Amino acid sequence: MNRPHFDWYLVIPFLVLMIFSLTILSSVAPQLLHDQVISVIVCLFVFLFFSAVDYELFFSLHWVSYISLLSLSLMTDFFGIISRGAQRWIYLGPFNFQPSEIIKPFLLITFAAVASSEIKNKHLLLIILGVLPILSIYYQPDLGTTLVVLVGWASTVVSRLSIKSSLVAGLIAVLIGVPVVMFGLHDYQRQRLVSFANPYSDPLGNGYHVIQSIIAVGSGQMIGRGLGHGTQTQLKFLPEHHTDFIFASISEELGFIGAGLVLAFYAVMFWRIYRISQSVRDAKASLFCLSSMALLAFQTFVNIGMNLGLAPITGITLPLLSYGGSSLVSVAIILGLINSISRNSREDRMLIIH
Repeated sequence: MNRPHFDWYLVIPFLVLMIFSLTILSSVAPQLLHDQVISVIVCLFVFLFFSAVDYELFFSLHWVSYISLLSLSLMTDFFGIISRGAQRWIYLGPFNFQPSEIIKPFLLITFAAVASSEIKNKHLLLIILGVLPILSIYYQPDLGTTLVVLVGWASTVVSRLSIKSSLVAGLIAVLIGVPVVMFGLHDYQRQRLVSFANPYSDPLGNGYHVIQSIIAVGSGQMIGRGLGHGTQTQLKFLPEHHTDFIFASISEELGFIGAGLVLAFYAVMFWRIYRISQSVRDAKASLFCLSSMALLAFQTFVNIGMNLGLAPITGITLPLLSYGGSSLVSVAIILGLINSISRNSREDRMLIIH
């Protein structure tokens, strides 16, 4: 284990976004603040650990981690705790965690390792490696995480293809995806798509979340109503104001300025991940960074789109901001690994200079 090298363009957005999370939770859901503080502390230790350990170690163990965590995800499908009609969590005494969140960074490691290898028929192998966890997570059911993992997997596959092959792969994905959307979705998921197209068709039912979120975002105006003074959040008109719709809570109480700062820190973080992916000479590390950026950016844009009425409600959380320990730890693992990659790319450059 090495002494951690901190890539501050990565670390500062990581810390600031968690501070935003604790700040808004102290206002809109103070009863959850204690648990989130513990999650943040755990998250920091996880980040430090994965930053200090050479990322090559985790890539060398990618088959072990893939099989182990896929088995855990499959166990959740059968033995997990059912909550709100979904079977996504495993309880360990007073704690619970969501395996589909923890599995994400290790799936990206496996995808990147296989995609950059010289294995014969690796594209077929990548398809199999992606389909198994995606179906397992979808079965729970967890459409949001399914889509997030799908984006991480697809970005790895496409990055190794030519432009022509990427277009063909995209066409095939559309041809397969449309029937799945039409016939494979649950009734409530189809209803969410209908409410996205016209939320006022059912303003007290499926369209309620979107309508209240848009009202909350708009009422914040430039500087916000102030912490503790957001009417939509404080009076509980806005559902899931601490998880899926935390961006609407931030927009209402901290206004356009607060929401803009959140977007700015996300932009810096994504920019830095991309720069690291281009500076590292290790193909698998570069692929991991690119797929991680795609995964985190997709989560961010879809969640904010949900809050603004620009995307269907899919249950995708906002990285580092939404309440929940499993999501925080998952992002901490990803960013810790990228920080480790950044350290190694920096050491490579120093060796070249000397």
